[in-house]
Amino acid sequence: MSISIVIPFHNEEKNVSTTISKLYTFFKSNKLAGEIIAINDRSTDETGKTLDSLSKKYKIVKALHRKGDADSVEVGYAIRDGIKAAKSDIITIMMGDLSDNPNDILKMVKKIEEGFDIVCGSRFIKGSKLVNYPLLKYIMVRIYNSMFSFIFGLKLKDFSNAFKSYRRNVFDKVELESKEFEITAEMLLKAHIYGYKIAEIPVSWVNRKSGESKLGTFNFSFEFLFLKLPRIGLRYGFVALKLYSIYLISRLTKIFG
Repeated sequence: MSISIVIPFHNEEKNVSTTISKLYTFFKSNKLAGEIIAINDRSTDETGKTLDSLSKKYKIVKALHRKGDADSVEVGYAIRDGIKAAKSDIITIMMGDLSDNPNDILKMVKKIEEGFDIVCGSRFIKGSKLVNYPLLKYIMVRIYNSMFSFIFGLKLKDFSNAFKSYRRNVFDKVELESKEFEITAEMLLKAHIYGYKIAEIPVSWVNRKSGESKLGTFNFSFEFLFLKLPRIGLRYGFVALKLYSIYLISRLTKIFG
């Protein structure tokens, strides 16, 4: 199977070269077919120029650029653009801050080959590894994930981690609407509703060494509450109440992992 790695960047000039180089080495050392789709999400530093240079250096790198107000970074749109551009059998989403270990993708691919449609990278199950994870953040994220699991009846420990792999055909049916980081929950919930098979594997997570996290808080917008939620409710009935519960929980936690 071929793999498309979708990875958004916003003002990651200190990390982008190392991240792309590591991913390129990952592809070559494991003799994998596929591509790296790197999205420059309205960066104001040298991230965009660096990605253009890297796309010329490495043929498997495809650089996309989102234009607009730099103060209005919308990672959901960046991820959606990357998914639309992806050509491979498997689509893996990860962040550009070097917190995720590319080698964990191999475990995800194995699970997909076993018949699963989505494989979630979990930081909170046996076999996972956390390095320098902030304590308060850890507590709040665990609470959020526990509530999420309870409300939706999904036996998963880590919904909030963006690091996941999907069969490409999942997105033929799952229509994405989120513009911000709630997209990580939207993808999983809609796939669950449609009956796709979901697995969870332990992964390693290392706190960033350079730059600042752009995703430190849940930034659910009023659009999600008043526009998207009713539409989802019309489609899925009782799910609307559950989604509203998740919205409230996320507003209370204010922390994303």
